[in-house]
Amino acid sequence: MDNPLDIKTELVRKDGGTWEQGPVAGLEYRDLHLAANTDGALVGRHVRYTGKEGDASTDWQFHDADFQWFFVLNGSISVRTEDGQDLVLDKGASAYQPPYWRYRISAVSDDFEGVEVFGPSDYGTVTGKDAPKPKRAAEFAHLKGVYTFDRPDAYVRGDGPRRWSLYRDLGTRIPTDGRVHIHIIKLDEIEPSPPGGTGEHYHSMAQFFLPIRGWLDVARPGEPNQRVFAGDLMTLSRGSIHNAFDVSPDYMTLEFCVPAEYSTVATAAK
Repeated sequence: MDNPLDIKTELVRKDGGTWEQGPVAGLEYRDLHLAANTDGALVGRHVRYTGKEGDASTDWQFHDADFQWFFVLNGSISVRTEDGQDLVLDKGASAYQPPYWRYRISAVSDDFEGVEVFGPSDYGTVTGKDAPKPKRAAEFAHLKGVYTFDRPDAYVRGDGPRRWSLYRDLGTRIPTDGRVHIHIIKLDEIEPSPPGGTGEHYHSMAQFFLPIRGWLDVARPGEPNQRVFAGDLMTLSRGSIHNAFDVSPDYMTLEFCVPAEYSTVATAAK
């Protein structure tokens, strides 16, 4: 917490990169450049079902990782967890799983698509329902998986830096001791984004966001304005001055804040 993660600024387009077979048969993965932009502290991947190599089910497994999280962009994924839950995570659902949390994927839908983030980028996977966990796992034994679902009552107006936005907390702040806060931000007709958007500002945290609906126009000093579409990923380093000056009425985005507690400073436009 005294030396928070920073992230290099980059825009990764939804049609950028190469889809490749990954660790789970039946799924293919597209790298989101987080490993390169965090010096290996995180890795992010866009995931989709192909059906070419099987049904995408897995054996029981756990990961030797400090952070693991995924979000369902489309379709559904069925997961069994070590504490006895059988979950069907459908569109808009998220899953935070603590270090060494044992689970298995039992099924995915034909239209499944998601995004996953692990930390660090170089992590191990151990399979088998009875495979022993390392001694370090005891440090995290008090933590459980956090699973959230896209329900209307999960959104709270103004539960973030902008009073006109609706925020849905995805439950990572407490289990990561404030190191990572992930939420969904969306707009609605009651109080839309004001003219000029957020205004020019910067944050004391690093952030990255991936629109899941609509688009966002971002201005940064000395750079051409950029329209960030659904499926694109934008990373912003700590202190990066920017202005989200226009959005589509249906805009909705995933946003990662690292760390969870941060300040936002308005700057004078130049």
